[in-house]
This record gives sequence, structure tokens and C-alpha cells, in this order.
Amino acid sequence: MATQKEDFQKYLLQNDSVDFMFCNKEYHVEFAGADIYPQGFAAAFYRLQDFKGINMLADIGNGTMNIMYINNSRPVEKKCFTEKYGTHQCVLAVRESLLKELGTVVDDLVIEQVIRTGSADIGEKYLTVIRKAASDYTKEIFHKLREREYNPELMRLYVVGGGGCMIQNFGEYDKDRVTIVRDI
Repeated sequence: MATQKEDFQKYLLQNDSVDFMFCNKEYHVEFAGADIYPQGFAAAFYRLQDFKGINMLADIGNGTMNIMYINNSRPVEKKCFTEKYGTHQCVLAVRESLLKELGTVVDDLVIEQVIRTGSADIGEKYLTVIRKAASDYTKEIFHKLREREYNPELMRLYVVGGGGCMIQNFGEYDKDRVTIVRDI
């Protein structure tokens, strides 16, 4: 990951400056440097003033969960982690549970709707299996966060990305200490 970061930084800084035209206006931009952070940081950037004390930011995307500490409004570069634990893996786990428990294949669109909203217009036995699998998966997300030293009594958790709906719909957490950022 550090190599990718360095390579990307080199790529961004390959030119000292650029000249371009936008909306019939000429621009000249000189680059002083480039800081590289996980993509979830951009979603939290506008509210950095809220990150007092010790905070953990979890960006749960389709394929990965990016974890970052932000302490007193500053990202902690040495405490950034990526786990292969995104929403797609949840869909796969739900699909496997449905096949194992009910012997049925359910379209991913239905599974995704339940993950996103907590419900769907399907039979109760299917909803029960999907909800249980999604709940189990969400517990594992919190387990992964604890492996990265998440402690809900000592820090606040901010969740961004599509996986925030999983936490909101199926997670067991203190709503006063966990913020699901839906408006990114």
C-alpha cells in the first residue's frame, strides 16, 4: 500500500506546473506537493472540525473497508488500514446462507435492497435469513474494527460509503458515539 501511495504521489507530481483552458479562461497551476489519503477521508474532510479527540473513520465500499484514525481533526498517516471486507462480500455471505438454509438462489438486487433498506417485498423466511446473515456480517465488521483498536468508549466512529447502511440497519452500536455519514 505504501508503494502505491508513493507511485501515485510521483504520478501527480510528474509536472511542476500545468497550463490549461477552462470555460474560455487560461489557467497556470504550480504544484507545491501532494498528500495522499484513503478515499474515505474526502467524505469527512468538510466536517474535520467535528473530529475532536480520538476518532476512527471507516469507509465501507463495495470491495474494501478503509480505516483511518483522525485525532483532533488531523489524519494519522501511520494508522490507515485496508480490509477486504466490503458490501460485496456481505452479498456473497447472504447468498451462501440462502443456499445453505433454504436451497434457493435469490437475485443480488433483492439482497442488496434488504442490505440498503432493511426490507424487501419477499417472503418472511427469506427476509429472516437475509437479515440474520447481514447482521452476522455487520458483527464481523465491528470485530475487524476492534482488531484495529476500535474502542467505542474511548473514541467516536464515523462510517462513510455504501456499507454505512449495513451498520445502520443491522449493527449493534451506540448511536451517540457512531455517526453514519450519508451525505457525501
